[in-house]
Amino acid sequence: MPEKVFLNDKLVDINKACISVTDSGFLYGAGLFETMRSYDGVVFALKDHLDRLFFSAGCLSINNPYNRKYLTDAIYKVLQANKLTDARLRLTLTNGPMSESEEHRKPTLLITATKLRPYPAEYYKKGIMVVLCPFRQNPNEPTCGHKTTSYFSRMIALNSAHQKRASEALWFTTDNRLAEGCISNVFLVKDSVLYTPSIETPILAGVLRKTVCQIAIKNSIKLVEKDLCIDD
Repeated sequence: MPEKVFLNDKLVDINKACISVTDSGFLYGAGLFETMRSYDGVVFALKDHLDRLFFSAGCLSINNPYNRKYLTDAIYKVLQANKLTDARLRLTLTNGPMSESEEHRKPTLLITATKLRPYPAEYYKKGIMVVLCPFRQNPNEPTCGHKTTSYFSRMIALNSAHQKRASEALWFTTDNRLAEGCISNVFLVKDSVLYTPSIETPILAGVLRKTVCQIAIKNSIKLVEKDLCIDD
């Protein structure tokens, strides 16, 4: 059975799913996305993912006519249509076709679900190697701190890290503060204290970052959110 995706208002076979060649996300990266994980058929922290999506859409003027119930139902329809319980899901929302006038333009909504491919067990036993990203994150860039579809610089840095046999690259800001990884948030453990860059750096407000912070507080682990540099 072909994989099913949710495109705009309905489920379709993936090999029949089409978007406009003038879609603003395709042409200009004018869109947002959320990557989610389901456990036993339940999407982890779905509310947090949708909260971030709605917040970023408002900040970046991404047209979002959907409510949370509609998106939640659509996500679970894709999960169930593909008969998946442990899955990787992605929701992509763009401003839609540029060929349509702005007042009549409808956004493009795409939701996919694929079988989860977990990280190798050795990652959890031995950790991973990281490198320093040769590029810098500009705090004044309007998309900074948002999960946009304009991800090319991150992929360049990540591919460069892979060529050096590393799994991730750490980004610093233009004023040399630690920010985040290409596809991850960053935590440091020093003298039994858990450190992480402040959201105001700015960095992406990661859903798992929020979860780790909550677990630390619940377990009386000292957590410090602050500006960090290479010396830390």
